[in-house]
Amino acid sequence: MPCHRVIALLSLTTWFAFAGCEADPGTVNVMPLYVTTTSTTSTGGGGGGDVGTTTSTTSAGGEGGGPVECTCEAGLTCCGPACVNMASDPLNCGACGARCGAEEACIQGECKDPCDPDFGCEEGLCCGQACCGPGALCCDYGASADAPDLHCQEPVNGTCPLACSGCEN
Repeated sequence: MPCHRVIALLSLTTWFAFAGCEADPGTVNVMPLYVTTTSTTSTGGGGGGDVGTTTSTTSAGGEGGGPVECTCEAGLTCCGPACVNMASDPLNCGACGARCGAEEACIQGECKDPCDPDFGCEEGLCCGQACCGPGALCCDYGASADAPDLHCQEPVNGTCPLACSGCEN
C-alpha cells in the first residue's frame, strides 16, 4: 500500500476516534485542580525539655496558575493561601469553604448555635463571635484545634491580647 494512503487512513481513523469525544453544546470543560497536602511534626530536646512544632503545607496548581503554597502553624490548616482554625472559623468550619449560617458559630469544627444553653457556655467564655460583646474578640488560647480555650477579650492593637492559635477578628 502506498505511503500516502496509509497516512490518509490513519488521519481518517484518528478523526473518527476524536469526533465522538466532543462535549455537548453548552457544556464547559474545566481543567482539574490538583492539591497535595503534607504535614510535618518535629520534636527536639533542648535545655527546657521537649519542644514540638507542627506545620501543614498545601500545594495547589491548575492551568496557567502555577503552584500555590501555604504553610501554617500547629492547630491551623491551609485553605487556599490562608491559614485558618477549622475548629472556630465560621467560613471554614471543619473543612475549607464550609460556612456556618448567620446565627451559627463554628464550635469545635461544627456549626452550632453559640448561645444554646445545652452547649454549656460559662461566664466569661465565648462560643464564637456571636457571644462576644461589641468590639470584643473571641480568642482561642487552647493548646490545639481539638481543645480550644475560647475567651472574649478586648483587642490590643487589633488582635487578641495574648498569643493565641486562632483569633477571630
